[in-house]
Amino acid sequence: MITRDLASLPKRDVYRVLSSLVIPRPIAWITTLNEGGAVNLAPFSSFMGIFGPPMLAVTLGRRRDGSLKDTHRNLRERREAVVHLADLPLLEALHASADEVAPEVSEVERLGLPTEPSLRVGPPRLKDAPVALECRLNQELELGPASTLVLLDVLVSHAAERIWSAEADCADASLWTPLSRLASVVGPNYGALGQTFRLGASELP
Repeated sequence: MITRDLASLPKRDVYRVLSSLVIPRPIAWITTLNEGGAVNLAPFSSFMGIFGPPMLAVTLGRRRDGSLKDTHRNLRERREAVVHLADLPLLEALHASADEVAPEVSEVERLGLPTEPSLRVGPPRLKDAPVALECRLNQELELGPASTLVLLDVLVSHAAERIWSAEADCADASLWTPLSRLASVVGPNYGALGQTFRLGASELP
């Protein structure tokens, strides 16, 4: 076993080690609106669903100078967002949307991604994304000077017909290739869902 005492490592090393072990990480591809109405789009891979009340948890990091990223600032001001999950055909666009651009630049327009209106929130949803979750900000939890955990209430879900099982009335993971982030050993690395397995019901309590 290779053992590391994370409490004694520099922050950069902690991230490198932990992000290589906690995989695959789903990617929240988030649209928000800035104060001028431009659509901001960015990916975040510290992301999970919370099942009880329908919620999402996303960790938003800061810029190198300590300022808020566009998504965080827009979410704090307008309290609305649409969280998408992308599949393999959208990998290049998702990766390109991580580039830092001026706040007034719309990544959606820059990348030529078609959108359609949301039902309950202001930010539009990406027309080609197989999953879109309309959300409202619930609360923020500061994790330190460099990151904030945001909790989002999920108001409306949208799923492409091609990933939906009519029999089960839910999405079928075997019908699409959702993207995930892996460790960035050499360059940003991504994965897509591959083989799936179906087992019988567990007898464990």
